[in-house]
Formats: sequence, C-alpha cells, structure tokens
Amino acid sequence: MLRRAYPRAEFDEMIERLSRDAEVLYVSDEDGIVRNRPQLDLARVICDEIPTMYESGVRFGQNVIDVIIAGAEKVVVGTETLADLEELRAAFKLSENIILKADYRDGILGSDPSIGGRAFLELSRDVLDIGMNEIVVPRALAEEASVAKKELGLTLGVFAPLAEESRMADLGFDYIITEDLGSIDEDE
Repeated sequence: MLRRAYPRAEFDEMIERLSRDAEVLYVSDEDGIVRNRPQLDLARVICDEIPTMYESGVRFGQNVIDVIIAGAEKVVVGTETLADLEELRAAFKLSENIILKADYRDGILGSDPSIGGRAFLELSRDVLDIGMNEIVVPRALAEEASVAKKELGLTLGVFAPLAEESRMADLGFDYIITEDLGSIDEDE
C-alpha cells in the first residue's frame, strides 16, 4: 500500500527496485477511494514496470475499464466503495481480472445492504454466484475467511504482517499482502 509522500525521483527508484524484488505490487489509490478521482496516470507508470493489483475506488462496474486500460493485472474492488453487488456483476462481465476486497471495521463495510454488515461466508457465496472466486481480506477476518475458503474453495489473500506469513499459510491463505511503502506526492 502506498501512503507516505515520496518525491517523484524517489518514487521512480522505488518502482525500479520493486520491479526487481517483488512478484506483484498492491496499490491502494487514496484519491480514488476517498474522492473518486483515481490517479490513473501514475497507475500506468507503476503497471508498466511491475504486475499490479490496483484498488482505485471502483464504485460502478464500468469503472474497471479505466483501471484495466491503465495496465493493472488485477482490479481490486473494495466493498466500502462498491455501490452494490449488481455493479460487481457488471464489472465481472467486463473483465475476469477482478478481486473483491472485504473492507472491515466492526463488520464488513458497504453502503448497500447487499454488501455491508453481512457475514463473510454469506457474502462469499454471492461473489461465487457472480462467477468470481478471489477475495482479499484484512487480518481481522482471517479466521472467518479461512472457514469460507474451506467450504467454498475461494482464492484468498490477506493483509497481514510478514511475521504472520506461516500462520496465514496454516489458515489456508493463498497469498499475503504486506509492507506499507508510503504514497506518491506528484508535486515534488
């Protein structure tokens, strides 16, 4: 995830290093998520250098096209910004390269009752009905997501510290997303 501001030259160096050292980069675009104004120009720079899972704040199905055009290998759609499950269905019709991210704060977040406040297993079943099978969750949902994976056969990722990699593997997670690298400040 990118949060802290980096000068552009330092950002370019970081992307070059990451393209040598990492298999895939997860990018969370705060401008897209919070303000519905994703930084797709910067996404292109990143996606040209390294395979990227890009979370841009997709609200509607058609928004995934912009992220795919920017070069993301996978479009991450968060439950907090997604309008409803029908929009997720519309997005999946446009591209199969979509991951659902279960946003969580004292329960699964979502503005629509078809998403927010639901049990993870129940939401996972609806996601499978759409045709999708990959979900990424915060560490707080690790146990619940592990049960859903065993029952439904999902592909699961988790946000967790690298120190918990073996525990997450024991729970059956397919991959772990770790290390906050900061954020990009275009003005520097």
